[in-house]
Formats: sequence, C-alpha cells, structure tokens
Amino acid sequence: MRILALGAHPDDVELLCAGTLARYRARGAHVSIAILTNGAPTTHTTGSAARTSGSATRSARPSTRTTRSAAMVGVRAREAREAASLLGADPIMLGLPDGFLYDTPETRLLVVDLLRRARPDLLFAHHPEDYHPDHRAASALASAARLLAREPGIETDHPALGAVPGMFHMDTLTGANAGTPDLWVDITDTMPTKEAMVSCHQSQNDRRRRRAGRDFVDLARRQSALRGGEAGVAHAEAFTGTRAHPPTTAADLELPWIARTMPAPDDAARAGETTDEHRRAGA
Repeated sequence: MRILALGAHPDDVELLCAGTLARYRARGAHVSIAILTNGAPTTHTTGSAARTSGSATRSARPSTRTTRSAAMVGVRAREAREAASLLGADPIMLGLPDGFLYDTPETRLLVVDLLRRARPDLLFAHHPEDYHPDHRAASALASAARLLAREPGIETDHPALGAVPGMFHMDTLTGANAGTPDLWVDITDTMPTKEAMVSCHQSQNDRRRRRAGRDFVDLARRQSALRGGEAGVAHAEAFTGTRAHPPTTAADLELPWIARTMPAPDDAARAGETTDEHRRAGA
C-alpha cells in the first residue's frame, strides 16, 4: 500500500498524523510526506513601498529580514528531512511561499504532478475548515488534484494515476473547527515515533517555547491524549473521510487499530458502496 500525507508546512504532518503513518510503515506500507510551502516567513512589499524599492537611493543589498528568511528555508527543509527519516518516509518539498498558498492553475498542476509522482492508494490532507489559510488552500488543492491526477489529458512530468486515491482529512490543532471526526486511530504504540518526529523541528519548538512556554511536543501529547480519551485509548489521532466525490469511508483506511468510528449517515453509506467503482471509472 502507498500512503501520501500532504501538509502545507514542515511539521504539519508530524503534528496531525505521524502516529498513523508509523502504523502504516510497521505494516510495510510505502509512505511519502509532501510539504507544499517552505515554512519560512516571506517578505512582500505593496503600494508605495514596492515603488520605493526600485529607487536608486535604496541599497541593492538584501534586507536582514530577507536574509534570515532565506536561511530559515534551509533550516526547515533540514528539519523536515530529519523527521521523515525517522519514519523511513520519502519527503517531497515544493518550496512555495509560506503564507501565500492559493489554489491557482499553476499550483494545482504542481500538486497533480506531486500525486502522480507519489502514486498513493490513500491520501491524508488538511481539514477544509482548518484555522490556517495555507491549510485550507492545501486541503482544496489535494481535493482537486486527487481527481485531476487520474486524467490523462492533463499532462505533467509523471503519468496519470490509474484510480482516484481515497482521502482522509487530518485533525486541526486542538480540534478547532474540525467538528466531530469520523474515526480515531489508536497511536499509543507509535506515540514515541510521533514525539521524536515533532522534536526534529527544533526551530519551531524553540519559537513556541518563547511565545507560549510550551513546545509542539507538549501540544502533540495533549491533543493525542484528548482524542485518545474520546476513543477510550491512551493516545489517538482523529480523521474525517472526504465527502467530495468519490467519498472515502473508514474501510478505506485498512488499519486494524481504529479505536472508534462514527455511524455514517445513510446517504454517505450508500455512496460508499460505489466508491471503488467510481475511483476506477472516474464516474
């Protein structure tokens, strides 16, 4: 089985589904982690500031902020590769500007080709109602690309997929705006791997300690314990099956560690009966 987890920033996947990915790796699945943005603050100018920047009176040297941003791109890429290596996962980094991710024709084609490169049977992506605009854009891009990647008439560097992959939306940080998940995966046994992967993102952990007094490892522990409590286990990660055509149900997860599932509405259950046929035919 081939799994692709698609996040907007370095550390998103680690925070929201690393325990589940570790479950898949233990079963011999091939796992790829895609990161759409470079995860570094981006310098932009508008209006008079942009016009002034072209003045001969301004220095042509990069600003200190721009230099630091460029350095942070390298730091975050290194941290992401280190985290992926702990899982034995293939990292794929598009390097788009942090904070300015949009579902444009150009970016959509990049994500289509990303899916064709990774060739997943199952895709994990951000929740469509996530708090962060980059996360919401990444969710929309993943939802569109999973359908378009199957279309041979859309040409990219890699060949079209033979079927539409299933897709689950990841949780949001603290569960904000996520509603009630469809299912919870018991990650108690893989929680150490998740914590180690989150720890690799030292730059972000240091930043959060300065700002909030706690790092992202602590946040990951508290969130997984919260979701675990809902499912009756020590630690869990929560997911929502996509409602977009073709829909995804709990059966598509193909994991024996599902701690809890929510009953599907009648219409979703009926739609799930024809999911495999729709993916093959693109109906």
